[in-house]
Amino acid sequence: MHSAAAAIIFSLMALGQTTSDLDIVSTAKSPDDLARYLRSHTNIDWKALRRALGLKESEYWLAPCGSNFPVAKAPCSVNIEAVAKPDQVIIAIRGDELAYTVEYLRYLKDSRGGWKFAGENSAFQRNSPSSHRIVRFWNKPFLLISSDLSQIGMATQQKLEEWFDLTRSDLDPVFSVTVDGGEWRFGLGVGRTIHATYTLPQTAGIERIELTLDVSFDGVGLDQRDSFLGLYERRTNENGFTLRKAYLGSDRRTSMSTKDFQELADPFSGVPNEKLLVYALPGLRKIAVGSDGNAKDWLRSVLDYAKDTQEKRALLALLANR
Repeated sequence: MHSAAAAIIFSLMALGQTTSDLDIVSTAKSPDDLARYLRSHTNIDWKALRRALGLKESEYWLAPCGSNFPVAKAPCSVNIEAVAKPDQVIIAIRGDELAYTVEYLRYLKDSRGGWKFAGENSAFQRNSPSSHRIVRFWNKPFLLISSDLSQIGMATQQKLEEWFDLTRSDLDPVFSVTVDGGEWRFGLGVGRTIHATYTLPQTAGIERIELTLDVSFDGVGLDQRDSFLGLYERRTNENGFTLRKAYLGSDRRTSMSTKDFQELADPFSGVPNEKLLVYALPGLRKIAVGSDGNAKDWLRSVLDYAKDTQEKRALLALLANR
């Protein structure tokens, strides 16, 4: 008996696992068992749990709760939502309002009635809480997760919404959009505030998203607003949505490059200042010929940091004549 026990202990040590690790491995096989574990423990062994789920270690991953990390010490709150066609559950794991992340786990029911872990998403919530909803688009279930990726030190805000097609076997986003965001460039360039809305036109054989991007170009005394339209499609054999066409304005009269649209829609893209001068030119002209001294000083500063372009030369000429 003693030799058998010793052999088991030796085997566990050889595999680098403890009895606690094996308990977590067993717990991680069932969403209900996992939820009970998370709710009943104040100190979660996240490293062992992620290993049991087959998730790779990442230096960027942060625990949402039940951790020694200062903002993730709160007990875990766990919510399980069932989804049909295919049968599955989504687990949302939250800490308190100080937590930097919310953890989302997905389990698919197999043909024998058991559970198979089917993916994870860690959503950041820097300045606003992450939220999620389950909807049906094109008669398919989708999980929509919002993350706040804002970087206050960079004067950049971003609330990102990612879409996950729950008919797929993985939990990789098939579409993402900055629903609200912005970048302030102070006297170094033209800033912008963006807000996105979308509609889903019904087209046989192709899933389409029409994304309207409302942009307010920002600066001292600058009042310039415009709308842009992006048309995304996903065909039957494609995993994610692709931006096919883009337009200046919602009337579809003037095309723009898909690259330019994607840059405008992403507050972290680093749109060149020279492009922003083109978009905001009507409003910048009003500043150049106006009487607001502070606005003119701001415009001169912006132009100092811009490369030599036709728009820059035109604005400098207007400023020189006033």
